[in-house]
Amino acid sequence: MNKFTTALLLFFLFQLGTAQNKTVVTMKSHVMKMMEQISDNGSFTRSIFKENMVAIELLRKAADLPELRMSDTNKAVVKSIKRAAYNELLQEDHQAIIETATSFNINWKKVRFEDFLYKSKALFKLGQPGFEGLLIFKDKTQKDILFTLRVDFIMLGTDPYILEIDDLKKVLK
Repeated sequence: MNKFTTALLLFFLFQLGTAQNKTVVTMKSHVMKMMEQISDNGSFTRSIFKENMVAIELLRKAADLPELRMSDTNKAVVKSIKRAAYNELLQEDHQAIIETATSFNINWKKVRFEDFLYKSKALFKLGQPGFEGLLIFKDKTQKDILFTLRVDFIMLGTDPYILEIDDLKKVLK
């Protein structure tokens, strides 16, 4: 490999790393902001949940973007989802989190962001790149306990959007 090829390869790897770092910062910022909203409100309301999720309208528009190269099957899936059905799905996911949180005695007013772990996926949901995420937070009223929420991001172009929030778990430190 000559020096020019090596330099070009290193440049592209640096650019890829920089782009992914920007995406990770955006995702962490998003989940931190969501946790602040929840704490400030004292409750993980359905409106907070819904406003942090990707809008069905945005998914539909994204399905038509040629640069995303979404398969015809995935386009059909996205376009077949009715707004009412999407809202019902969001309601079910939110309700499951609230019921689990109640059983864990989570005081939403006292929650604090701890960390966000992620795993990059070249092909994720709807055939798009994305990230499997794990939001880690603490309820300051509960000693030696952390909580986790799965937060999956889908990349639509260069921007990450939350596609799914679920699976609340309690973890002893």
